[in-house]
Amino acid sequence: MSQATIKQKLSSKMGKDVIWTFSIQIAIMLCSFAITKLLSNRLNIEDFGQYNVIKRSVQVLSFVMLAGVGIALPRYIPLYQKNEQPRPIGTLLASSLIYIVGVTAIVCLICLLFSNKVELILLGDSGNILLLLIVLAYAFAMAMSQFAYAYYRGTGNYVWYNGVQLGIQLALILPLIILPALNTTNVFVSWLVVTVVLVCYIIGRKIRIKIDDIKNIGTELKTIVKYSSGRLVADFFLFSLSAFPLIYISNTYGLKPTAYFSVGLTFVAMVSPLFSFIGIILLPYVAECIAKNEMKKANRVINNLAYLYIITTIVITVIIYAFTGFLTSLFFSDSYLNTIDISHIIILSILPQAFYLLYRNPIDAISVVPYNTLIIGVCLVLMIISFCLSTTLTQFAWAYLGISILQGGLSWLTWVILQRRKI
Repeated sequence: MSQATIKQKLSSKMGKDVIWTFSIQIAIMLCSFAITKLLSNRLNIEDFGQYNVIKRSVQVLSFVMLAGVGIALPRYIPLYQKNEQPRPIGTLLASSLIYIVGVTAIVCLICLLFSNKVELILLGDSGNILLLLIVLAYAFAMAMSQFAYAYYRGTGNYVWYNGVQLGIQLALILPLIILPALNTTNVFVSWLVVTVVLVCYIIGRKIRIKIDDIKNIGTELKTIVKYSSGRLVADFFLFSLSAFPLIYISNTYGLKPTAYFSVGLTFVAMVSPLFSFIGIILLPYVAECIAKNEMKKANRVINNLAYLYIITTIVITVIIYAFTGFLTSLFFSDSYLNTIDISHIIILSILPQAFYLLYRNPIDAISVVPYNTLIIGVCLVLMIISFCLSTTLTQFAWAYLGISILQGGLSWLTWVILQRRKI
């Protein structure tokens, strides 16, 4: 590829979106490093283990409450706006909010009715109904922030999409510095307050939700429910897949082993934004290509990105693997140095998970059928079985790696089959 061609691609809208998104996602990753460092040093090992359990639980709850709308809006907004006969999106946004609130009400009702069992699963402890309420409220605030992100993705406004995320991440660091003492409760209370204030501002001031035709509410709601319901299950499976290892270990072996196992998972989670950022752009991009009958163009872009992902993930994995001890001391503390062998195994999952992050959005763009739900469902079942058969942290780590390889492989195979059918 000539220098002129590269310059032309970088100066295109997609090129600028990629550069901007990549830059901000690195900044978000650094914020994640800072948050982890502050918490691992200011919380004791048991509290840090509980924090990681709750953090994963919040991710599961927030994406269940989001109800698949985070995928639906980036798909349907471009289809509506780039079609030969453009359609307004105000009613679509209003219907999405109705759907989110309805699903959230059901989730909260179930959690409160079975609070004793839910507390043990989500908090790693029981008898703390106040913390459960805080977690539910924080999860809903996170879901609403994801609604805003989905809107900006769908409209192609990646300046605001990335800027809002970075602003919230920076704001989450402040309480960890200002508060004189930290425990899991005041960490999540402070994060709840910060997130609610910022999300209310973003949605109230920057997103105009105008119902274009009240008669179309039912139609748009059916569209959202039909497409999102399968993705709702997929989101639940995906973040259950992420949260299950820590929840299972905390309930079976306690919070201290949970904290040790979370070190390797944190390394993977820290670098994931570097590989998910392209998928952020690809979903609306592929949807636009479908609307314009340019599927071959989309497939060519994704194939080129696959080669880039392979090279990048290998380099990052080698660096983290070689300097695991140094990075553990840097981002956590010396108390976690005995986790290096476990982290080495988990770190190898970066490559297959990067492949999953590359292909999942194009798969959702190309098909209404929720293939990602099937992939993640299979992986979740196999992870549960493999963890139940494991008895040591090392065995858990190998099980996690095996499931990650299966997840990435199935995603690649699904995309290959679907794009050939579409072309």
